[in-house]
Amino acid sequence: MAFREREETVLEYLREHKEATVSELCKALFVSEPTIRRDLTRLAKAKKIIRTHGGAYYRSTPGENLPQEFREKENADKKHEIAKKCLDLINDGDTIMVDASSTALPLLRMLASKSSIVVITNSTKAPLILADTSVKTLIAGGELATNTYGIVGGYAESFIGGFNADICFLSVTNLSPSGYLTDNSIAENLVRKVMLSKSKRKVLMLDSTKIGGPCISTLGTLDDVDLVVSDKDLSELFPKYSHKFI
Repeated sequence: MAFREREETVLEYLREHKEATVSELCKALFVSEPTIRRDLTRLAKAKKIIRTHGGAYYRSTPGENLPQEFREKENADKKHEIAKKCLDLINDGDTIMVDASSTALPLLRMLASKSSIVVITNSTKAPLILADTSVKTLIAGGELATNTYGIVGGYAESFIGGFNADICFLSVTNLSPSGYLTDNSIAENLVRKVMLSKSKRKVLMLDSTKIGGPCISTLGTLDDVDLVVSDKDLSELFPKYSHKFI
């Protein structure tokens, strides 16, 4: 079987199963492990899959939301580094808004180190993370978004709009080279827009692989945030906004 044929078979298998080990793909395609490993390396370089040590995850296409459990594993080290930088921006006693992105989850796990924090969020994972801490947590109700642990819709927007925050933290699927913040979920962007409007300081959490797009829904531009926190310095890519990158 030629690479092009194997490529389509591998991608179809990952679309259906979302993830697979090298061994599973060998059995599905009746080829050797070295062949599959080479194929996965090529597909990862082409950004068609997410490569792991023992296999691969399916990479979503523009307009498609990858299930959050897979997004959490993508660039986990970068998201942890971003969270550590964001934690330094939070003062004891702050009220913060946090979206339901996978990038924000590591920050939620670090909040117990702060005192008298109030969290307002649409993430259904927040109570699982914060339940055994002293962090006061207020969670929006409404519709559970497809493939995510985020609550969206009019009820969620109204709930979040009833509060005021010192700072908000959010992420999007892509930051375009022209400075547009875009995402695959229209509904989640509507919730994020409310967070932006109700927070004194706005922080975009952006891992360095998310420069690209645009996706289907525009949240805003870099003019709409005060800071961009990334795992590495991206300021040279956006000279007009270089002062916002940390």
